[in-house]
Amino acid sequence: MKTHWLTATIVPAVLGLCCLPTAPLMANPPSSPCSNENRVSPSPERRYVVVRRHDLRFQIPRNYQIIQENEPQVERIIIRNPTDVAFLDCAMEHGPIGAGHQVSDIRVEIKPRPSHLERIGDFVDSAVFETGDFVQTSLAGQEAITWIQEFRANYITYNAALFHPDGEHLVHIFVGDYGEAIAPQDVEVLEMVIESLAFPRISP
Repeated sequence: MKTHWLTATIVPAVLGLCCLPTAPLMANPPSSPCSNENRVSPSPERRYVVVRRHDLRFQIPRNYQIIQENEPQVERIIIRNPTDVAFLDCAMEHGPIGAGHQVSDIRVEIKPRPSHLERIGDFVDSAVFETGDFVQTSLAGQEAITWIQEFRANYITYNAALFHPDGEHLVHIFVGDYGEAIAPQDVEVLEMVIESLAFPRISP
């Protein structure tokens, strides 16, 4: 399910520095002790994540961390790069404010299917159809869609969605990041998840 727009590239941020000629020379402020630059690449070894409650499974790199969040009606699996894991651990120790928004997790959400959705394509905003970044496909034997969506706040998401075979739930897989592109490591892992997605009969 590879298409030319699915491969994202890192766009480096370029910061311009300027100062007045008459301004006194000042030392640079100390840099933050925590950084999530130079992200770790996904390991070639894989492991399965199994969501028994919804008879669902998929593969992730063995070096990525899984965080599970269960709500009364939504099950959420967060897949986190090792660099972001270390970054957030550092942030908890040193206290940088707002560090959480700097990570770009891949998320798998299983939630009740909205009653008004008759086709999976109805899940996305009509504006997405106009961008050309909307693709109808098949995942795990189910009709599915993938799309890239850009938001006004300089935020971009890469998504996949499909109805669960039980007809009662919706599976939404996505990753988002600030800037004009999503890190290639995140694209690679998201595509690994959607390509390995399956609904086997898992014994309790």
